[in-house]
Amino acid sequence: MAGKKREQIKSKDLKGFKYFKVLSGLLESLRDAGCQRDRAHKRILHMDQYMTLLLMYMFNPICSSLRALQAASKLKKVQRVLKVPRTSMGSLSEAARVFDSDLLIEVIGQLARQLQPVPHDARLTCRRR
Repeated sequence: MAGKKREQIKSKDLKGFKYFKVLSGLLESLRDAGCQRDRAHKRILHMDQYMTLLLMYMFNPICSSLRALQAASKLKKVQRVLKVPRTSMGSLSEAARVFDSDLLIEVIGQLARQLQPVPHDARLTCRRR
């Protein structure tokens, strides 16, 4: 019995592109991470691009697997706005082993320093009877 075929992802199905302008600048510092292993200098997917694709995955429930993420990377809008190449399944699966997630600590710290306090809305205060 054949399973239901998944619909092809289209640019209009994806959300959150406006956030990547801020995030791409923060992720640039990760560009060369993991490249020391690439002695042939053939790496196409860099850590900053991989992190951008993972964030796109988190913003878009339609990207429910690595295969869906790989399919989204074929879209011209994704390539242009997120500045990522068309990515192979092999590159995506290898990336989790090649790139050091500890490098994200500094990026998260930079984001945390940019946070502004959110004003309290008195309507949300719990009132006791």
